[in-house]
Amino acid sequence: MTLWWQALGSALWVPVCAAISISLYTVGRRRLVRRSARLASLFTPWRATCFVGGWLLLVLAIASPLDEAAERLLSWHMVQHMLLTVVVPPLWWLGAPVLPGLTGLPRSARHGLVGPVLASPAVRAVLGRLGHPVVGWLAMTLTTLAWHLPAAYELALRDPWWHRAEHVTMLVAGVLFWRPVVASPPFRSQWPRLAMIPYLVTADLANTVVAASLAFANGVVYPWYAPIAAGRGTDPMLDQQLAAGIMWVPGSLILLVPAIVIAARRLMEDSSQRRPTRKTRSVSLPVLGSSPEGGDLLRIPIVGWMIRRSRWRLVIRVGVFVGLVLIVLDGLLGPRPAPTNAAGTFPWTHWRGLTIVALLVLGNIACFACPLIAPRSILRRWFKPTRRWPRALRSKWIAVGLVVAWLVFYEMFDPWDVPAMTAWILVGFVVAATAIDLCFEGSSFCRYVCPLGQYQMAMSTMSTRTVAALDPKICASCTTHDCLRGGPQGPGCGLGLFVPRKTGNLDCTFCLDCVSACPHGNIGVVAQTPGVELASTRWRSGLRAVASRIDLASLALAISVGGLVNALGMTAPIVEQLDRIQADLAIDRRWVEGSFVVLATMAGIAAVVVLALVFGGRRWRETMVRWSFATLPLGVGVWLVHLGFHLVTGWSTADAVVGRVVHELGWRASVPDPLLSCCSPPPPWLIPVEYIVLSLALASSLAVAWWSGRDAAAEGGRSTRFGTLLLGWSPAAIWLFAFWACAAWMVLQPMEMRGTSGFAP
Repeated sequence: MTLWWQALGSALWVPVCAAISISLYTVGRRRLVRRSARLASLFTPWRATCFVGGWLLLVLAIASPLDEAAERLLSWHMVQHMLLTVVVPPLWWLGAPVLPGLTGLPRSARHGLVGPVLASPAVRAVLGRLGHPVVGWLAMTLTTLAWHLPAAYELALRDPWWHRAEHVTMLVAGVLFWRPVVASPPFRSQWPRLAMIPYLVTADLANTVVAASLAFANGVVYPWYAPIAAGRGTDPMLDQQLAAGIMWVPGSLILLVPAIVIAARRLMEDSSQRRPTRKTRSVSLPVLGSSPEGGDLLRIPIVGWMIRRSRWRLVIRVGVFVGLVLIVLDGLLGPRPAPTNAAGTFPWTHWRGLTIVALLVLGNIACFACPLIAPRSILRRWFKPTRRWPRALRSKWIAVGLVVAWLVFYEMFDPWDVPAMTAWILVGFVVAATAIDLCFEGSSFCRYVCPLGQYQMAMSTMSTRTVAALDPKICASCTTHDCLRGGPQGPGCGLGLFVPRKTGNLDCTFCLDCVSACPHGNIGVVAQTPGVELASTRWRSGLRAVASRIDLASLALAISVGGLVNALGMTAPIVEQLDRIQADLAIDRRWVEGSFVVLATMAGIAAVVVLALVFGGRRWRETMVRWSFATLPLGVGVWLVHLGFHLVTGWSTADAVVGRVVHELGWRASVPDPLLSCCSPPPPWLIPVEYIVLSLALASSLAVAWWSGRDAAAEGGRSTRFGTLLLGWSPAAIWLFAFWACAAWMVLQPMEMRGTSGFAP
């Protein structure tokens, strides 16, 4: 109790200001609500709750035992800083405090003193400058960086005056920073709303820099805490890492989630104008009312001209197929050690890493240049399949089984370590693709079977590019629909996607046959906001009623959860646990690894199914689909982090393989140094970048879960009130946070450098 009264006495101004401010706000809000229904709808109870909550949290931060604890543990001090900068200020602004606060003043003070002062041109000019986004961004960034410098931080701990100055500047910086983001009435945004996305993301960089410097420091950054921790029997390094985690994870989420929500809201508003509803099935497409976001890649000089033509696309695929043949030959005839063999290095280290980056930047370019379909594309000049894929198999269940089987096979038989096995796998894929597509019309192998294609299409849902109609009006007047059915200029879409009603990249291989077939030249590869297609489970061409597609949901979860399980299976702690299980059960290691993949993947899928059954009620199918789609951004983040790690650390292995081949061909006298086939140590920037990727992925998943829930509620005529949506969103958020926590833990673990000479935990 003594500490409490001391803390309260040293910061008595905080509860006093809180009481006065809350009283003025309450009185003013009551007056405004009584004036009109419009004001009542503007100043809702949830705004009052946010405002009062902000003040209560400020009291907790400064006038409670938390302030005393902050001087003893860095982790508590970081909690205090987070409250002051990224929690209290946005809650205040969400309360829209200006009008209620002014209205709550006595009439004489409002008209005789405060009103004239605020109406003064000089005061209005100063307030306008302070409210500019540049001022807010600089205030937040500089305050965050400056006060976490060791010298400034220690000064604030030792000197009470500087300690108060630290708190005041952090709070003021937070108020200035969040004002343009929240933009509560009566303020008007000085920048376009979408400008808040880079505003928030770049501000998070300063937060990440400070958190990373604390997390990966070799020693105690702030010496003040070392003797205190020793006296309390705690580890100052663990306390410092906990503080870094508090700043990194919640801090980044608070900054990134609003950015994702702003982007999603803009996209939902735009796409709702042109998205076909379940009732609108007419070919006239009257609902199309806006154009794609622009930037057609097919209009790039020379390159775009070539890609628009089917012959040049075939040349590209044949060229990649030749590369595949060379890799197969090296796998069968080359040296046994995988790190020096093209089949043991390029497919597993370089191709996978480069592919996922290309998928996110350019769209599904991996399927576009797929070598597996090159032979059937040539053979179809003479063989014209007429059979249709069996109706009973027109789902994603085969692909789901093959994705899981592929992950199990990968762990059990280590194809990355056996070049000949890799070569035969590639041959098997080519044979299967050719045989199926010569027996059945369209692109049946790509659409229903290929696990690689399903993975790539799922990854490209977070791409910045999509195939879309350039001018919806032209599509509305088209009567031939060559993009779907085919025509004089070429075959239509083999996946059954009608471009005007197509949404995003899910189920699109970027074959661009629709581009060649369109007689109007009205199809391009245009910009899109990543992940927006995941926020809607409405009817779409090719996939039909997405809300009931349990097979699609299972595929999304198999790829996302399977990606995390695949990465976890390479970490040292998991490897050690599998070793213990093998020793205890005395069974073949392959069965242990295969069982781990199956059980862990099924457990992840079952978790979403159970949550959907418990919280979705009779709409559990739709709920499962929505939450499965919401997991995909996190799954993409995990795959990007995992494969990016191997790409960065194993990049130099390409030199060893190329050097060996050149030497064996007699074009080089010396044999490459074996050290080139080893992995390199991770650079210092890699782990911070990985955490930024995972934070962005989590924010995207949370936003998709929120907007898909809102979209589903609006579609079904259910309540879209904030509280109702929050209750429905919370179980998905818990699942996504748990998924993220496993991924974040994985990043910090030693990992096997598979495919290199440095294969060791």
